[in-house]
Amino acid sequence: VNVSRVKPYLGPLPGQPVSWPGPIQVSEEHDEEYKVDYIVASRIYRWQLQYLVHWKGYEEHEHTWEPAPNVDFDSLFKPVPENLT
Repeated sequence: VNVSRVKPYLGPLPGQPVSWPGPIQVSEEHDEEYKVDYIVASRIYRWQLQYLVHWKGYEEHEHTWEPAPNVDFDSLFKPVPENLT
């Protein structure tokens, strides 16, 4: 591609769906944390357990494979009320 043929990016085309990012939490270390909606699949890749994650506020085509230690499973479970324990 010749540089003279490159045009500036003007945004999405009319009618093109746009997915907006979901809620982002910032930890005490100022690292951004995305909320896990659900786990789609799992695999072993290069001797490491990974999960295919569906992120809250994102579309299905934006699933990502994440190493198991990076996935916050606590956000997936709701606490059990004491009267049920």
